[in-house]
Amino acid sequence: MERLFDILISEKPSLLIKENEESIFSLVPSLQFCKGFEQNNHWHIYDVYEHILHVIDGVSNNLIIRLTALFHDVGKPYTYTEDENGVGHFYNHWKKSQEIFLEFAEKYHLEKELSEMVAKLIFYHDLQFDKLSEKEIEEVLDKFDESEICMLFELKQSDLLAQNPEFHYLLDRYRLQKEQLLKQKLK
Repeated sequence: MERLFDILISEKPSLLIKENEESIFSLVPSLQFCKGFEQNNHWHIYDVYEHILHVIDGVSNNLIIRLTALFHDVGKPYTYTEDENGVGHFYNHWKKSQEIFLEFAEKYHLEKELSEMVAKLIFYHDLQFDKLSEKEIEEVLDKFDESEICMLFELKQSDLLAQNPEFHYLLDRYRLQKEQLLKQKLK
């Protein structure tokens, strides 16, 4: 476990994860199912595993957010469906990813505060704030402090940057959403 955490807070975690796949897959078996799992969706240019590695490398060197990045999409292979056009979808993958993380946290006796924070960030990482009502936004904001909102949006940004560049225009929208949420939180 210590080795995994050391890898996650290294300068370029993806390289060390690939070099230590066997031992990491034994700790996080669901991650192995992500390797080679094609997403079959215009939003994605990488398989689930490569996407996860890009997201990990794209967030700051902080164990909470890197652990969140590692687990944020591990539920995708379990939730995959295809529509009539062969387009892949991962409905509620955040719930399955959170479940997988919480099983991992319990098995390896992670600190409660760390586990709760990572689980919360996993659960909300794909939330589209611009599609929520004001009441729903307030309910979500009640669960986060300012630093957690910043971590959530850092993860969302890295997640987007590890997708099809055609959609990177949404980065500006994420920045504005984060600013608005922080202002609302400070009221």
